[in-house]
Amino acid sequence: MALKNILVTGAAGMLGKDLVPYLAAKGYQVHGLDRSQLDLLGTPEKITETVANIAPQIIIHAAAYTDVDGAESNRELAMAINKDGTRKLIEAAQAVDAIFAYISTDYVFDGAQRTPYTPEDKPNPLSAYGWSKYYGELLVREQMDLFYIIRTSWLYGIHCRNFVQFVLDAAKQGREVSIIEDQLGSPTWTGSLCNLIEQIITSGAVGTYHAADEGALSRYEQAVAICKAAGLSSDHLRPIASRDFPQAAQRPDYSVLDTGELAAANWQTALQAYLHQYMNVESSVN
Repeated sequence: MALKNILVTGAAGMLGKDLVPYLAAKGYQVHGLDRSQLDLLGTPEKITETVANIAPQIIIHAAAYTDVDGAESNRELAMAINKDGTRKLIEAAQAVDAIFAYISTDYVFDGAQRTPYTPEDKPNPLSAYGWSKYYGELLVREQMDLFYIIRTSWLYGIHCRNFVQFVLDAAKQGREVSIIEDQLGSPTWTGSLCNLIEQIITSGAVGTYHAADEGALSRYEQAVAICKAAGLSSDHLRPIASRDFPQAAQRPDYSVLDTGELAAANWQTALQAYLHQYMNVESSVN
């Protein structure tokens, strides 16, 4: 079946703001819905009605509660959105026979291993956020016949505050910041993820995928690379162990993702593409 009609939730989010125009430019009929148009805290009937009016062939569920630390003190809200909201959307998808693509996270893993995680590796979340997303995965797997679970990691994009922008702002201000040096992951640009999502949903091979830029590095190594790529000094960066950097939510020490046969971009190439986009936005504002 050729996909033509796509619904994207979370259209006002960091991924959604890039994914909707990306797919539209590829010739798909894309319906991007933000929280005001599709509220995951709303009634199942309202969500089903909203989806039925669009009758998509596939739903890409990018909307989520994403405040990793905030979820520790707002567990009920995180679960209401990421688990219960996903259940409501699954019911809406079933009503129109839509395929379901669920955007998930590397934080479903505990970081105990030291080789890249494959889609077959067993999740064991360390945080409330990770559990809320994993429960969403379980619902998708149990209730949908045709589905894609797409895990990504360390996402950054031009439309929302993110780690790359934090590092750039600190460098421009010469502000000393401590960056964790002993947690490894795969930084992923939203532009790269859009491409990988299209690869996945057009493959016809349903199941679980890992979609991230290629590479494994620490947050500190990433921060140094960001400064270097932007032509800025990294002297203000201070490496710090995670045990000395208290955060509400525990993160995995290792969450590098194995993307398998997907044509993933190298993380340095993706960073350069982001910085080019970032500089263009900065110059247009100034």
